[in-house]
Amino acid sequence: MEEDVLSAASELRDAIHDLAQITREVELGSEQLLAAKLLVETASEQLQGKSIPHWSEKPPGSRKQTSKSYRSRSLFQGELHPFSPPVNWDLHSGPDGQPGYMFETTLSSLYEGAPKSVHGGYIAGLYDELFGAVQSLAEGKTGYTGKLTIRYRSFTPTNKKLIFRGWVTQNSGRRINVKASCHDGQSLCSEAEALFLRLEQEDEL
Repeated sequence: MEEDVLSAASELRDAIHDLAQITREVELGSEQLLAAKLLVETASEQLQGKSIPHWSEKPPGSRKQTSKSYRSRSLFQGELHPFSPPVNWDLHSGPDGQPGYMFETTLSSLYEGAPKSVHGGYIAGLYDELFGAVQSLAEGKTGYTGKLTIRYRSFTPTNKKLIFRGWVTQNSGRRINVKASCHDGQSLCSEAEALFLRLEQEDEL
């Protein structure tokens, strides 16, 4: 997908977030809300184009799906998803040099649970997104989430830069084990671990 399209989609996403913030945090009358509704409907009518294939469909001439197609449409990182946060990815090594990924993100009050803190359910989704990328670095075919465990060590603040780091800890047979953490500066907000399972092998859990 062209970078200028993703950049424009990110700007549209930011504008949608601004609209959502206002409707959550400003006392508005019914006339204002209905006027905004008409503007949104007009904008929607102007967005015409070819239907996009589902992200899981294989591109023409390819034998496999592309993870990039999923990432751009993901609820947890996708530029084409109006409710995703901006996420910046990079490679990361675990404490013993294991392969992994990290990302930085800042979550606004749109993702709030406890006061001024990110909702724990959304944190779980971000970990699952991170682990999905991390387990793809393990040798062999990728798997699907079998178990996800999170230990919340402190409240995760909104409107502050958060760093999620994850890495592979074990890769054997059907199983891929991964670990991760989330920090606000030097403060540990949470830790997580997960088990991913490959479907094609027959080892017992």
